[in-house]
Amino acid sequence: MKKRRLLSFISALTLSLTSLSFAPAYAVAEEKAAASASSTSDNKFDAEKFYVVVGTYENKYTQLKYVYPKSNTEYTGDKVVWENAPADLSYGDVLVSDGNEKKTLVYSAPDNPVYAMASYYKLDDSAVLNKVGNCADLMDSKELTVTSAMYDGSGHWSIHLNDADGQEYYYGYNFYASTLGVDLGSSKTGDKYQFAFNDGKLVVPLSKKNDAEASASENDKTQSKSYWIFYKDIDTKEIDETVAEKVHDYTYSLYEQGLGGTEVEKKVADYSQEIRLGLLKEAYKEASAKIVKELGIEGTEVFCSNYTATIVCKLTDEQYAKAQKSENIEQITMFNDFTLEPQTELTDKNSIIEFFTTDSEGKPLLGDDVKIDAVLNSGKNKDTDYLIIYGLSDKKEISPIVKKLNTDSRFSWGTPIDIFSGGIFYTTTTKLPVKNNVQLILFVNDTLPGFTGYDIARYSEEVGFDARPYIISRGDTNGDCSIDAVDASNILSAYAKLQTSNDYSLTADEIKKMDVDGNDKVDAVDASLVLSYYTDIATGGSSMLKDFVEEHYFTFG
Repeated sequence: MKKRRLLSFISALTLSLTSLSFAPAYAVAEEKAAASASSTSDNKFDAEKFYVVVGTYENKYTQLKYVYPKSNTEYTGDKVVWENAPADLSYGDVLVSDGNEKKTLVYSAPDNPVYAMASYYKLDDSAVLNKVGNCADLMDSKELTVTSAMYDGSGHWSIHLNDADGQEYYYGYNFYASTLGVDLGSSKTGDKYQFAFNDGKLVVPLSKKNDAEASASENDKTQSKSYWIFYKDIDTKEIDETVAEKVHDYTYSLYEQGLGGTEVEKKVADYSQEIRLGLLKEAYKEASAKIVKELGIEGTEVFCSNYTATIVCKLTDEQYAKAQKSENIEQITMFNDFTLEPQTELTDKNSIIEFFTTDSEGKPLLGDDVKIDAVLNSGKNKDTDYLIIYGLSDKKEISPIVKKLNTDSRFSWGTPIDIFSGGIFYTTTTKLPVKNNVQLILFVNDTLPGFTGYDIARYSEEVGFDARPYIISRGDTNGDCSIDAVDASNILSAYAKLQTSNDYSLTADEIKKMDVDGNDKVDAVDASLVLSYYTDIATGGSSMLKDFVEEHYFTFG
């Protein structure tokens, strides 16, 4: 008997900026005097820690940045979401509190390995925030010029800037589920932004200068190009063994404490995720460092993903040639800012399928044998469009298909840490001609979706659409997405006709559905297995037919 291996979901951890959710309590402080239009240091805002309105989070919640000192010369910030914010707040508004507010860390995308680091904090409902004015009124401002804007493939932008005197500044943020009032993600070298400064420390961008592109120097145009580098993935065998050993010891210690099964299961899952992520981070750090050294890449404009075999960096022609010859690198593609400004959005199924499965010249990226569909306006909030690829016979087919889709530089699908049927791939592209979030799902026939093997009903609830038509194949003779006595009867009827009529035959697709035991023929054994499975399901079973047969009868070859 084979037992299904259970894999823990990857919990998202913090990457640079985090986010907070705030209470409805709100008060407006006394009106401040209007600020002068100059950029001198006359303005002085004395609060050590404060919040700034920077945009909206998903569900149109107000997003703030919690600003506090990192050093005497620099601020750091946390991503903040205020679910019940008053409607009269504007970009750059500054709010303060008494400093006693309670905060709870929330993971934004617990099932999303690509954005595994995205997170935010939630502020307790009892918190009170007082509006004291706007950055434009309370603080100094300074014009900064972008020297580099790099995306790390997992939601984080790192922007390097200089002022007129050559002083260097850094501005980083995670854009996951965010719509920012001033977004530097699409900026190019030479673009100019006006930034708010308080006590000499950078706070937030205030606006983009309209003439920034026109003033870009010729040197900017001839600098090295940026690339995605996809290197050979790490071998996780030792990591898996280490995690299993630590989890075993930890589980034993929990039972020694007298904890119940449910509590132990939850603690073990969290512990397993934490240990695995830590080991993966170290492994990818070591692997990416070898690639960087091999190519002779230097400087700060190198971004190595902590959880995927991906590097984003600039390469000279010599380095690019070396990367193409490297046995450790599987693929190199141009890194673009992905700024698309289409005349119209893609709103129908066929146009979305065409956009994501063809190259920029309209040629198909996948073969005719690959089954493709799309489900629009789905997900828990009806704000997700799913591109669905199904009919795969093995999960080993998933990665090659995703790589084919990634050959188009208009967008890229990030690779999760673990590959499995029903797993979700998230596009690393910041701007696409669609109004909803777009996610890619690939299904393997007769394989339960998810890390832990969700039953199909639970999985369908998670994604917001009926997944059965994309999963169930073997045994479902009439295409009603269920396996029951009718299917057994259909198999017996077909078997009888095959035995008594020389003119009767089955198509390859019909044989695939009826040949339950996988011996390339249809007979009474197949019908018997379907009836046994149907009985098991009717009495509380939830496995797939293929798994049921392997568990109770035999293993497929």
